[in-house]
Amino acid sequence: MALTSALSIATSGLRATNRDLEVVSSNITNANTPGYTKKVSSREDMVLNGQVTSVVQTDVQRTLDLVAQKQFWTETGATSYSKTINDYLTQVDAMFGQPGDANALDALVNEFATSLQALETSPDDATTRLQVLNDASVLTRAMNDASETIQALRQDAEFALEDAVQSANDILQNIQKLDQQIQEISLSSGGSAAGLMDQRDAFVTQLAELVPVRVTQRDNNSIQISTTSGLTLYDVEAVQLDFTAYGTVGPYTEWDSQATDNQLGSVYLKSNTGELTDITLSGGLGGSRIGALLELRDDVLVEAQEQLDSLADGLADAFGKFDVEGNALTVGAQDGFDLDLSDLQSGDEFTFTYQDEGTGETNTVTFVRVDSATSLPLGDDVTARNDDTVVGIDFSGGMASVAAQVQTALGGAFTVSNPAGNDLRILDDGAANTVAIQSFDARATATGLQQTAGALPFFVDAGAGPDIYSGSVDGQVQQTGFSGRITVNQALFDDPTLLVRHSASTGIADQTRPSELLSALTDTKLTFSYQAGGAPVSMTVDEFSRQVISFQSQQAETAQIRYDGQQIVMNNVLSRFEESASVDVDEELARLLELQTAYSANARVMTAVKEMMDALMRM
Repeated sequence: MALTSALSIATSGLRATNRDLEVVSSNITNANTPGYTKKVSSREDMVLNGQVTSVVQTDVQRTLDLVAQKQFWTETGATSYSKTINDYLTQVDAMFGQPGDANALDALVNEFATSLQALETSPDDATTRLQVLNDASVLTRAMNDASETIQALRQDAEFALEDAVQSANDILQNIQKLDQQIQEISLSSGGSAAGLMDQRDAFVTQLAELVPVRVTQRDNNSIQISTTSGLTLYDVEAVQLDFTAYGTVGPYTEWDSQATDNQLGSVYLKSNTGELTDITLSGGLGGSRIGALLELRDDVLVEAQEQLDSLADGLADAFGKFDVEGNALTVGAQDGFDLDLSDLQSGDEFTFTYQDEGTGETNTVTFVRVDSATSLPLGDDVTARNDDTVVGIDFSGGMASVAAQVQTALGGAFTVSNPAGNDLRILDDGAANTVAIQSFDARATATGLQQTAGALPFFVDAGAGPDIYSGSVDGQVQQTGFSGRITVNQALFDDPTLLVRHSASTGIADQTRPSELLSALTDTKLTFSYQAGGAPVSMTVDEFSRQVISFQSQQAETAQIRYDGQQIVMNNVLSRFEESASVDVDEELARLLELQTAYSANARVMTAVKEMMDALMRM
């Protein structure tokens, strides 16, 4: 071999070894750096006329399992989702309290029941009467605080969404910048883009926490990013997302896909011309932090508010409403009922049940009083029952109009009329015998403190003046957010004897009203719906309070279990990914010794060649 060839090989080998040493040193230095992947360098022998003339360094590459990396990004989003849900539900659970805890809502209901029992025993005791009112006030304030906390959490989720969307935009811009630099280096065939690819992947990991991502490898080490539903987030250029948080979130503020009805922020895709496309539902944002925040704001926390409102509605209903029975009658060949609707308030219901003689099917129609035609029509979800048809009846036109509306709703098999005053009469079809009326009754709201023995406006709506709570559906539904406004009627604090005196002639020791109040809380069964899409339940107010506490506790426990399980999955995936990408320091140190030996060998060859050339020059 010619001395010049030997010198060329040794020189190129020295350069290649030096580059290898740099790579190994970088691996050792960054062994514990998050997001750093192990780098390896490769080299080629340059051959001319069958002889190796030099050693050329080709490229520095990363060692990682791309399949494991994609799974890692998927589980990163899933972990972020489960953590966000768990964090919020932990706060909701703490607010409701654990079943049996002294400050839990069910415990406060039990304390209220205990004071009512004492009032039934000693109605003439002033201290006992005041204790009833104090315990009721403690309960309503706890409900007010719980409602406020839920809406504060929804507000927090709204602002967190705005922050998350802005972070996603910043991350996408960083990915675009790095991806362009990587392509430039890859096309120039000079230098290594491996370090920049690590940085880009770190931003992809951050993005995966916010939105579920699918990454596709492109030419020249470029990537394309989309959501798991196929919405492109980055392809040569990053998309721009938009979200504007609403400053005030309350029980009545809800998200709606119709922009004209929407009261909360939506996630939009902004075009180059500034046009906004709502991707809140279509963007496939579930399974990530943004998806979790949307679910919390629009579903989970709304459901918790509805449960609280149902409990508040149940309290006001149990204490403030009384039954109005229809009077059975026969007119000629027709049978039916007369029902006095004098005491019905907006939101009160009168219920009609009949049997279709042809099919044997029993049908229930719930008529709901409204005082404005603009409130119509009503949906079947106005009542908690799922076995009835709801029909709103506008009372603003008088009883003749009421009778006409009911007639239209029931059809020709019935005869509906207003025989006198506020009475409503419904008769069957007589000899035709196609229908059989089974019942016709109502549940009315007491507006006076001495109107009836068994009902009084014990709980009122502080947001309306305060005013009587009847469950009105005129305008904004009164039940929505009622738990944040429910309060004890101040008139009872002004005169606590009204807890006993249900009429002007009632004695202070009369047990009638205290017994009715206790029964309203612990014996009267109402229909509740405490879970979206779930079957309605029939139970007392105190039973429902325990059901709500138990439900929320189970929700929080389930969220914690899912988060714990997801962390195990995440750790397994991360371990698999790191196995292919992480640096083994012992292995790198051994490689370092090997390269140092190679470096010394190349240096000795260069020294020997130099000595031989010097010897030749001296000849």
